[in-house]
Amino acid sequence: MSEKTSFVSILIPCFNESDYIEQTLNSLLDNSYPKNFYEIIIIDGGSTDGTKTIVGNIIKINKNIKIIDNPKKIQSAGLNIGIKKSRGSILIRADAHAIYDKHFIRESVKLLTSNSFQNVGPFQKSVGVGILSQSISMAMNSFFGLGNAKYRLSDNYIEKVKSVWLGAWFKEKLIEINGFDESLKIAEDFDLNYRLRIDGGEIVASNKIKATYIVRKSIKDLFVQFYKYGFWKTKFLLNYPKEIQIRWVAPPILVISLICTVIMSFSYNHMLFFPLLYTAFLSIGVLINFDIKKILSSLLLIIIYPTLHFSWGIGFLIGLIYWNLVKTDKNIK
Repeated sequence: MSEKTSFVSILIPCFNESDYIEQTLNSLLDNSYPKNFYEIIIIDGGSTDGTKTIVGNIIKINKNIKIIDNPKKIQSAGLNIGIKKSRGSILIRADAHAIYDKHFIRESVKLLTSNSFQNVGPFQKSVGVGILSQSISMAMNSFFGLGNAKYRLSDNYIEKVKSVWLGAWFKEKLIEINGFDESLKIAEDFDLNYRLRIDGGEIVASNKIKATYIVRKSIKDLFVQFYKYGFWKTKFLLNYPKEIQIRWVAPPILVISLICTVIMSFSYNHMLFFPLLYTAFLSIGVLINFDIKKILSSLLLIIIYPTLHFSWGIGFLIGLIYWNLVKTDKNIK
């Protein structure tokens, strides 16, 4: 299959993305891939903030965009709806919280069709506007913020990964493995990539495929986001326990350790050594990632790092308790 004959369907599950959806669509519409060879499908989970109105206005002058409803609201269900409604032989997932390079579609198709990979995508590079969001993006692009995730930190032409941000697949392959697992509200991408890998497929990130992720604007929104990530990661790990990674369990271990050492410090003062050690770790992270052009954002890292660590860790621990007590099977939503 050549790039010239590959019709592409871009799937965007979204909910209340009025602040971002227009710039997302504009960046995709400005792509170098031939307009008559791709469609953009917005799968909306019941937005109430004007997202659908914004998309409707863009559709009036762009015939290759359509919007459909996602009654189940969750991303995995929306993506499965998109797969069924799509016309393309190649499917690309896009997020409304991102901006795409002019050659994003072309490079995705080129890498997928010229190799034996089953999923290709960009490295997740985060950006923010304003002092706080810039600090959040700095933390998310750092080892000190989110660990050693290759799909975030590497920048090679080809990097084999366990999971990749966004993704481009052959439609027939997604149908073959039954699409996304709708019992997972989050971590559905890790689940899909795991099933691709055990089926013999390779997943890669490439610096030729470029996109930027737009981070949350507040500490509260950031905490909620990563709490959910931690919570649902435990559901994924109950299905596939051998997939556990050190960077996933480090935050919950940190939370437990800090709680225990603070409690024990009332009787043993030397137990405060661990919180001091963590503070030193944070300080090193601030110094290494300090940007003289973004002084205030750099200093705020001392708050953003622990927000990422504790939100994930607390979510993971609560999820571990919840999913083990509830003992839901894979078919329960």
